[in-house]
Amino acid sequence: MKTLVLIFALILSFSAISSADSFTKKKNGLKTGMRALHTKLKLSETQFVKLKSLEKERLREMIEVQHITSGTRLETLNAEINSRYEEAVLQHLTPVQQKRYLVYKYKGAAKRN
Repeated sequence: MKTLVLIFALILSFSAISSADSFTKKKNGLKTGMRALHTKLKLSETQFVKLKSLEKERLREMIEVQHITSGTRLETLNAEINSRYEEAVLQHLTPVQQKRYLVYKYKGAAKRN
């Protein structure tokens, strides 16, 4: 009986570890992207915090829109959200950082295509 309980606990712990890893991958993706942006733009700590909160808000809105609509309407709303996000980001950057951001953004878009 003791062996059976220990085997069950071992299996349960492995399944918990594997499922926990899937949650951290999404979170780490956001952190990695923000770190790269921070490095490229040479952001101050205040700018980094503001941009991070803007990114979280953008992702929250996109998830919300995905639950509400689909198809071409979804694409239109996502484009609006991204446009508002980009405008908000540019407002928090200096002119030099704005140029770097646009280069960074369009290089990333070119890699995805």
